[in-house]
Amino acid sequence: MFLGKETFCKKRYKAMIVIFIVLLIILVLRLLFLVTFDRSFLLKKSLQQADHPRIIPASRGVIFDRNGVPLAISAPIDNIIIDGKVFSQDPENIALLAQNPNLGLSIDQIKALLAPNPRSRYIIAKKNLPPNIANNIDDMNIPGVSVQRNQQSFYPEGPAFAQFIGFTDVNDAGQSGLELSYNHFLAPIYGRQSVTESALGQTYSINHLMKAAQDGHDLTLSIDSRLQYVAYQAVAAQVIAKNATWGGAVILDPHTGEVLAAVSYPSFNPNSMTDRSGSNVKDQVITDQLEPGSSMKPVTITEALASGQYSPTTPVDTNPGFYYVDGIMDNKHKVHDDDNFGMLTVTSVITKSSNIGISKIGLSLPRQALYNTFLSYGLGKKPTGGKYPGEASGFVYPLNQLGDFQFATMMFGYSISASLLQMARLYAAIANDGVILPLSYVKLDKAPDGTRIMTPQVDQQMIKILETVTSLDLGGTGFLANVPGYVVAGKTGTAHVYNPKGGYFANQYDGFFVGMIPANNPKLIIAVVMTNVKGYNGMGGIASAPVFGKIALAAMHILGIKPSNNEINLKIYKKTPQQLIQAAMEA
Repeated sequence: MFLGKETFCKKRYKAMIVIFIVLLIILVLRLLFLVTFDRSFLLKKSLQQADHPRIIPASRGVIFDRNGVPLAISAPIDNIIIDGKVFSQDPENIALLAQNPNLGLSIDQIKALLAPNPRSRYIIAKKNLPPNIANNIDDMNIPGVSVQRNQQSFYPEGPAFAQFIGFTDVNDAGQSGLELSYNHFLAPIYGRQSVTESALGQTYSINHLMKAAQDGHDLTLSIDSRLQYVAYQAVAAQVIAKNATWGGAVILDPHTGEVLAAVSYPSFNPNSMTDRSGSNVKDQVITDQLEPGSSMKPVTITEALASGQYSPTTPVDTNPGFYYVDGIMDNKHKVHDDDNFGMLTVTSVITKSSNIGISKIGLSLPRQALYNTFLSYGLGKKPTGGKYPGEASGFVYPLNQLGDFQFATMMFGYSISASLLQMARLYAAIANDGVILPLSYVKLDKAPDGTRIMTPQVDQQMIKILETVTSLDLGGTGFLANVPGYVVAGKTGTAHVYNPKGGYFANQYDGFFVGMIPANNPKLIIAVVMTNVKGYNGMGGIASAPVFGKIALAAMHILGIKPSNNEINLKIYKKTPQQLIQAAMEA
């Protein structure tokens, strides 16, 4: 029995040897076959193990002003990445990497980076390095250390342009302003390529292009950086001087609808990640809507002149300085002026900015026709087709919700709201021979088609009426907007600040001035607002008209527009602003 069991074990052992030899022969034959006849299969498998797709970065488009000045530039910026699984295989790598002064990390700091997960394949050692410094670190060829190439937008003109241009995030995608509006146009398309790498992450070769990279398109704006900067400086100085909550200015080309400047102050630093939050990020002249006060009065006058019921010299009785709409004698129906202006003309209703005069004129006109005139100026809807994030449309009540008193107040800028941009567009229509244009934030090759909203005759009458507003001799409310050597036409506006708890604050104002220069051949519309200014300083003629004058004077020199008036009113330019204010009050 014992011998039989031994024989059986020997046979089983021999059988196992035979099976092993057969399997070995099959394996060798298979290997010989692959090497000899199917070498491409092995090569393909080896490449699959060593090949990796690599991102090819591309640059975001550059944003230029209308004269080619760069306002937003996409610059290469690199991160140093540690592959912990590879890097940790050799303890000497830590000391070697710490030797590079460009990295600025000590041995202990590198160890601290690795400590949470030493075998992590993606550890950011340093962010946002210039390419030359990152390349210096990459040239050390430390296993597991590589460069991640990125793009980041930089804004060379800083806060003066920050709100309008906007900014991008860490992935260089637009987050606000025109960077967001035109992100699809500016954004690059990243490419991909196949590379062969060793187990230590070193690149052996670049094999083939999987997808070509494509830079974003450049964008040329309508903005004139010189005018933008001048407007920003003038607005900032006045906001500080008047202790306003915020102020802003818009400059338009009335013949093309191009936005040449759009500034709000306070602003922010677009190159600081920590400064990109809060209300200062918005370009409030575009996104915020306010009751514009008396700067809305020209709308009613243009309809009055077009109706044939009124001419510039038609008398309007404003005695005794107040009246009650519908004869209802309570404060909820009372319209009043700052003084008893007595008997005025249609022209002097604007010169003196009479609420009584404008409301009496408006209530005498066919209501639907006047309401349609307000709408024809683009009030209550976005002026540019929504090309700017958060662009305000303003608000106009439906006609059937307007009682007589509310309709009367709408004529002098209450019960209606608009952005400063919309108000600038309103006056641009008057400056453009009565044709209103769509606005543009990008530079145009030619003027777009517009819509005529008044006849040339009415338009010229309206400009002449608006010229009286800047006349000191006629007691105009906007004489501080005057510019030596140029005729200015425009209108002041003052509105009590709305109280969220109900009603209005008695002594806090939003002050406006919107005007055109030169009035005899308008080249620019400049609209200015100062918000939430206390006391008399908040009046549009005091808070905003002087800012218009500063911006307009600089703009005339910048654009090389020659003076149109060889005579200078010495009553205005020889007196201090305080004397001028006193003279206006006496007038």
